[in-house]
Amino acid sequence: HRDLHSFPTRRSSDLGCTALTGIEAIGPELFGPQAQEVLSGIDRVLILACGTSYYSGCVARYWLESIAQVPCQVEIASEYRYRDSVPNPRTLVVTISQSGETADTLAALRHAQGLGLKHTLTICNVATSAMVRECQLAYITRAGVEIGVASTKAFTTQLAGLFLLTLALAKASRANAFVHHRGFVTPEDVKSIAYDVLRHRVLVSFEAEADGIDSEQIVRRILEH
Repeated sequence: HRDLHSFPTRRSSDLGCTALTGIEAIGPELFGPQAQEVLSGIDRVLILACGTSYYSGCVARYWLESIAQVPCQVEIASEYRYRDSVPNPRTLVVTISQSGETADTLAALRHAQGLGLKHTLTICNVATSAMVRECQLAYITRAGVEIGVASTKAFTTQLAGLFLLTLALAKASRANAFVHHRGFVTPEDVKSIAYDVLRHRVLVSFEAEADGIDSEQIVRRILEH
């Protein structure tokens, strides 16, 4: 209960951009020193995950295609390697895992690499995990220990990381800004739509609701100056 109560404050300070006081600071470097070079050559995203992580990937697909204008495919990791697929070398393979040791997701990652997909990134909670070691790029969610079965913290921090990836890809690929119909995305474009995009995607536990914490408060805390 105490952990959930402090979660909005901790998450906003952990986003890697000084609580997003300068949203213009969001860029590829959040995902590693090679990120600028890797993301600038990407024209498709493949997300591999299981369970709760799969559902965060399904949310991210809407962001990646509507904001970054990058085609996105989300696969259940345990099924991906059992069917034929057509690899695109300009695909960014994104794995999502709370532990970084999910066997099916690791197997799917290795299968994708075996198909020639060399650009890989993981959204993960454990910096020393196999997933982080085997991917080019990484975003560590720093969600802490997940005590409840609902996986609230893992899901929410994964969404935060995936939204940052969306913004980084939008900048790196100079995607079309659908708000102002420009040939690129500016920080102002992103900030003007981020609240409406995020507030319907953040789920709040019953305990947090009992304390008067709602999804709109959490999103405002993430985006506030």
